[in-house]
Parts: sequence; C-alpha cells; structure tokens
Amino acid sequence: MSLVGKNRAVFSYKNQKLLNRNFLYKDFEKTKSYRTNFSNSKFGSTSFRAAHFKYCSFLNCSFADCDFIGTNFRGSYFSTTTFENCIFSSVVFDQVKFKNTSFKNCYFFGSSAHIQALLSDMDGNTVLPAPPAQNTVSPALKEVIDSLRTNDIIRRSHTLHGKGESINTSTLLMLHSIYTDEQLITLLPLIHQFITTQFYTISYLKMLLKKAAAVL
Repeated sequence: MSLVGKNRAVFSYKNQKLLNRNFLYKDFEKTKSYRTNFSNSKFGSTSFRAAHFKYCSFLNCSFADCDFIGTNFRGSYFSTTTFENCIFSSVVFDQVKFKNTSFKNCYFFGSSAHIQALLSDMDGNTVLPAPPAQNTVSPALKEVIDSLRTNDIIRRSHTLHGKGESINTSTLLMLHSIYTDEQLITLLPLIHQFITTQFYTISYLKMLLKKAAAVL
C-alpha cells in the first residue's frame, strides 16, 4: 500500500508501553512516536524511513536488516541492544544515549562524531560521510535501474530510486558486497515476478534478487 490513504497515526505511539513485541516487516515510514517504551522487542526487516522516535526507550531490543533513512531518534535511550545488517543514512542521534549497544555489518552515511566514536571499537561496519556519487553507477546498470521505474511497487519502495532521476547509491553499495555489476544487470529485470506485496526495505530487495538468482 502506498502512503496515500494510509493512516500514519495508527502506527504512531505516544506515552505507551509496547513490551515484548515482534515488529517484523513493519512499515514505520513517516510515523511519529514519543516517550514510548519498546523494551524487549524485536525489529526485523523494518522500515524507519523519515520516522520520529523521540525520547523512546529500547532496552534489550534487537534490530536486524532494518532501514533507518532520515530517522529521528532525538533523546532516545538504547541499552543492551543489537543492530545487525542495518543501514543508517542522515539519522538524528541528538541527545541519544547508548549503553552496551553493538553494531554489526551496518552501513552509516553522514553519521555524527558521537556515533563514529561509538563504532571505533567495533569491526565490520562501513562508515562514510555520504552515499557514493551518482557517477559511480555504471551506465549499463543505471539503464536497468531506470527501466524499473515503470514498476510502481519498486519505485515506491525507494530502495533503488532516489529523488528525480537519481539512483539510490547507498543501496547499490550494500548490494555490491554480494553481487557484481554484471549480476545485478541480469537479476534486477527479473525481480518483478517475485514481488507479492509493497515493500520498503533493502532486505526485501535482497530476497527478490536471491529468488531471481535461483531460477537462472
């Protein structure tokens, strides 16, 4: 489902206790949560694009294959929490407190000095000041990705396409850890046949590519 007609307030939480929940495949895009306790919860293949989680608590939580794009965590608290295979781009960590929190195989773009210091003792993460430039995308791969704009579900996912005619190069950086340009050029045109729902995360895109590779 697109954001048009979607009641974002249903997925926004204010001053609530949401303990021991499984937020798998949840779409928090553009939701606004405030002073809510999410302790002992699991987040998997979850989209936090442009979401606000201000002054929230995340104790003993796990985040796996989640997309944090333009997410605002101002004033939130993370304790004994793990992040694995997640992407962070233009995320607000102002006044955020971390205690016994670990990051594994995560990608960070435009992160604050506070986060970079936190990651200094952790291996396996990629930290860059910004996503790769548009001119790093090969013409052949760009042509394939541009052709997928005609698919409404893929375009609305924002996993491959940015604003205007731009390509989501942060996604490509993650995909290139698995696939070569040539493989992506072959597989991407096949993914439409495996889509069963609107999706918003890179982890779902990876699943589509894996299915496409299995039929070759």
